[in-house]
Amino acid sequence: MAGALALAATAGAELRVCFPQDDPPRAVRAGAQGLDLDVARHLAQSLGEPLKIVWLPVRNQTDIESTDLDFRPLFFGECDLQLSIPGEEVVARFRGRIALSIPYYGAAFEAVPAGTQLRWGEPFDGVVAVRANTVAHVAVNAMGWRWTMRRDTADILGALRGGAATAGLIWGPNLAGTDAARAQGFEPARVLRWNLHAAARRDNAKLAAANEVFARPEFRDRVAALLAAHGIPDRGIFDTVYTADALREVKEG
Repeated sequence: MAGALALAATAGAELRVCFPQDDPPRAVRAGAQGLDLDVARHLAQSLGEPLKIVWLPVRNQTDIESTDLDFRPLFFGECDLQLSIPGEEVVARFRGRIALSIPYYGAAFEAVPAGTQLRWGEPFDGVVAVRANTVAHVAVNAMGWRWTMRRDTADILGALRGGAATAGLIWGPNLAGTDAARAQGFEPARVLRWNLHAAARRDNAKLAAANEVFARPEFRDRVAALLAAHGIPDRGIFDTVYTADALREVKEG
């Protein structure tokens, strides 16, 4: 009953979703394309509402779990939702004013190339290319693997092609648009994986409506199809994910 009321409360309205204007593969303003744009379109269709896209300037994020995401548009009522928010720790500083939906997909750092024998918790006789100043960098160092620091995904793949590295760790969504295939045998540790959510002001009725849709099996199937279409590994929804404590444990060995 509560779910039906939440959906009814939004009927006839529009779904306003904020997107960074150049943040592939999530959203790119040129051509209005990206995974999260497609998710938002399907969500709006499921709610029976037109989608209004609100483009935001891109801010520098230092890492996957960075807390420098700009939630001011939610506070100021410019939009109802923001997507691909990686967990409660990102919104904890807002003291309950920002809430997260249930997750709609999971993503992790992935090992490349497809045939690499990189295994979490095991010795590795090679060099791992990893983006500098990321959780993956910390984890590789803690494992005692030899590593080479790289600027971004393209630099990691270049190191593999040039022989400077024998394996790489790449944030899964960043494999979109590349010719790299992930190693199927690599299971990322908890510290290397996140569930992704929608964020909204706690008092925004669209949050309950989104949860109602996200919980539907057919919506999860649709997200899986969108991930495949965009070339992003489908990890489903993780039971356990990154926390600051998990990172601390890795650092302390």
